[in-house]
Amino acid sequence: MGTLFSQDPRRSCDDGNYDELDGFLGLAVKFAKKHKVSVADVIAAKHALELERQNNLYVDNGDIFDEQMAGFGELIRELNQHLSDHLLND
Repeated sequence: MGTLFSQDPRRSCDDGNYDELDGFLGLAVKFAKKHKVSVADVIAAKHALELERQNNLYVDNGDIFDEQMAGFGELIRELNQHLSDHLLND
């Protein structure tokens, strides 16, 4: 999991990779024959998997955000305590 101060670069996604598209369509034809469905059905199934992946990433991102906000909250609490201790002791 990435952190606030040491985030790895995000993977760039280029939609111009036609070799990848060619490979995907070849697999779609293969799966269509194997499962006796249309290529459109295979593409729809792949789309459903992509939606599931996006949902999982959304949840993971929310969890990371929550953890980071909790960390900020703890830092603010510590700073507040430190300031209170010094103001009361001075």
